[in-house]
Amino acid sequence: MAKLVAVLMILELTACANNDSESPTASLPGEVFTVNGHELHVWCSGGPGPTVVFEAAIGGDPSLWPIAERIRDQAYACVYDRPGNGESPPPDEPMTARADADDLHELVTTGAIPGPIVIVAHSYGGLIALIEAVEHPDDVAGLVLIDASHPEQHRRWDAIMTPEQRKTLRAGLVNFPYVDFVTSLDQAAADFGPLPPIPLTVLTATRPSEGDACGGLPCVEMQRIWLELQDEYAALRPDARHVEAATGHYIQDEDPDLVVTEIRSLLALVDQLTGANG
Repeated sequence: MAKLVAVLMILELTACANNDSESPTASLPGEVFTVNGHELHVWCSGGPGPTVVFEAAIGGDPSLWPIAERIRDQAYACVYDRPGNGESPPPDEPMTARADADDLHELVTTGAIPGPIVIVAHSYGGLIALIEAVEHPDDVAGLVLIDASHPEQHRRWDAIMTPEQRKTLRAGLVNFPYVDFVTSLDQAAADFGPLPPIPLTVLTATRPSEGDACGGLPCVEMQRIWLELQDEYAALRPDARHVEAATGHYIQDEDPDLVVTEIRSLLALVDQLTGANG
């Protein structure tokens, strides 16, 4: 089981934090907003500059939150707990990427989080960011996708796997009590296509799991497909920036300086575009 968990962590398919764990911001002042029947805890501070919203991986993984602290001098940075994560109560039924995007849209629409926003999204959070940008383009001023989940990942991985390997891969999905990940992939697939004219940066992890850590899965081939999928994300905008990192899936943990630098660069571009249009 440990081997399976190791490979699923690298390839996105793991809950990145314990849903029952205390939010890292629990001791900080924040606000509670009820949107679409969900009570969400939101923490925003910093500025002046664009609003940046951080979308974590499944499970409310807090690894992006130290990054948020580092860019508060250049932006109004917001982190929040999605339903079932950290300080936010669990939903009545599993969430999907579209439902999470609807919650984010409502936060922006009501002014709980001032828009338009730059979304910095890791892993599953990338599906939320994609749907939000396509379905609510006025909400979004820019995207930074950090080794983001891709709508086609399961279909393309399945094509290279044996039936037993597919079963092993699917076994990891039962760890997600508050998210229907497969439905989320299908929802994002329906929106996958050209993005609105906004700055886009794609950060891709290039170090695969190898040997025993793969748990019998074809990790090297899966990583090759993953890199192709990340190229497809970058192709959604003709002027996108695609940066490959010599890390595993958690780029923000292994190379936080790279993540901060790329966010700052995109924020500077958003400022330029805002000034040019203003």
